[in-house]
Amino acid sequence: MSEGRATPAGWYPDPSDTAAQRWWNGVQWTEHVAQAAPVAPVEQVAPAVSVPPVVAPVVVPQAVAPAYVAPVTPAYAPAYVSAPAYASQQVPNAGQPAPYGGVAPTARVPEGTPVDTIWIWLIVALPVLGILPLFFWDFQAYMEQSMSPSTDPMLTALGPYTDPWYLAATFGGWIVYGLAVWFAALDNAALARMGYQRRFHWAWAFLSSLVYVIGRSVVVRRQAGRGYLPMAAAIALTVVITIGVVVWTVVMMITIFDTAMEMYPTY
Repeated sequence: MSEGRATPAGWYPDPSDTAAQRWWNGVQWTEHVAQAAPVAPVEQVAPAVSVPPVVAPVVVPQAVAPAYVAPVTPAYAPAYVSAPAYASQQVPNAGQPAPYGGVAPTARVPEGTPVDTIWIWLIVALPVLGILPLFFWDFQAYMEQSMSPSTDPMLTALGPYTDPWYLAATFGGWIVYGLAVWFAALDNAALARMGYQRRFHWAWAFLSSLVYVIGRSVVVRRQAGRGYLPMAAAIALTVVITIGVVVWTVVMMITIFDTAMEMYPTY
């Protein structure tokens, strides 16, 4: 062994006898000597004949259904004193669009929610205020003035506009129309504050105040279970006003005929 290398301790060939082994303690050779182990000769084995491998069939395990386990029934069920109280009845999927060919559910408002506002009653009463000045117009005086010669050409040109009741009936109708649309918007906002999720749009008042009152009453009725009174009052007033206008028209036609007969008698 070389002194310059750190060789680990162990049995190594004896430098003085190739047939023996000597113990190296990691620093120097010791006096321990042993015979070297004989090397067994390597037996030459003839090459084996190539045999194709035998492939075992694949066995697919059959699925075994799990054993049925009966549900465990609790020894006792919890008892409830009373069902929880809700402020209002909630309808599932309320406010969602209706399926094709179906009807969307309507949310209900809490019991006792008001169905009327001051604005809806003003809308109901406005047509009466608009048509009332027409019945105070002196139509007979207008017909006599238009059929008789006048020295004032201005009065002849103005015709019925010289009568204040006729002016009130003409311009008052437009004022009533505008107020009905405005009150419909205020009524719609009041219903929203009361909690009505669905409301009849106030713009229907541009078509007619009666249309808005009817549509509004139907929508409110579906959510509160009541609210037809404004619609009934509006329909009743419309019928009364229609009958009054028809009677007034018939009277005016009779007046025109009588006036014409008095001013231009037949010979």
